[in-house]
Amino acid sequence: MSYEITLLSPADLPSYKALIDEAFDGSQPIEIYRKYAASDVYKIWVVKEGDAIVGSVTTVEIPLFTFGFQPCLELFNVAVLKAAQRRGIGRALLEFVIDKAKADGYKSISLTCLRTADPARALYESVGFKLADSVKYAMYF
Repeated sequence: MSYEITLLSPADLPSYKALIDEAFDGSQPIEIYRKYAASDVYKIWVVKEGDAIVGSVTTVEIPLFTFGFQPCLELFNVAVLKAAQRRGIGRALLEFVIDKAKADGYKSISLTCLRTADPARALYESVGFKLADSVKYAMYF
């Protein structure tokens, strides 16, 4: 099935926040998403059915040039409403981002996924993502 994928509009922010709240058991205040949606660096791509956003993926550009895998995109907030899962929406979003990244000259795409998120990992691997050899470090405040 083919889905229309567009950038998040300011009018759709409440529907987007509802998707993120469901997918991640809560989220940031809507003002945070308003800021990201207005940014030139972050792109929030969505699939809508009627007035509801049923799927999304956010990309952030990392324009560094130090390594051969850059410039690159980082993906996050890959989400599909539970009621709309298993219909190819997540796959359509990822394939759209991959095709766009190639056309725009990016050298790589990366994302972080919990080891316990088996359905998400299976989806990422099915569109070509591979488990990286690098070790991710984190510091939380």
